[in-house]
Amino acid sequence: MKLSELKKQEEAIVKKVNATGDLKQRLASFGLLKGANIKVIDFALGKSTIEIMVDGTLLALRKSEAENIEVEPK
Repeated sequence: MKLSELKKQEEAIVKKVNATGDLKQRLASFGLLKGANIKVIDFALGKSTIEIMVDGTLLALRKSEAENIEVEPK
């Protein structure tokens, strides 16, 4: 399942980050790595941006970025 498919307030564990280069480094710097616990906090209008909590840190990701992250719901 992709991170972009989760619903508001749903929690999951990151299984794989399908990104390369700068994007992969940026996501890793925020703690978005395999095994990280995440929770969807909210969506922007049109679901173009997803606000998530990663191990206590709030992040906003574009939908296109969230589609590169495979998760397993808790």
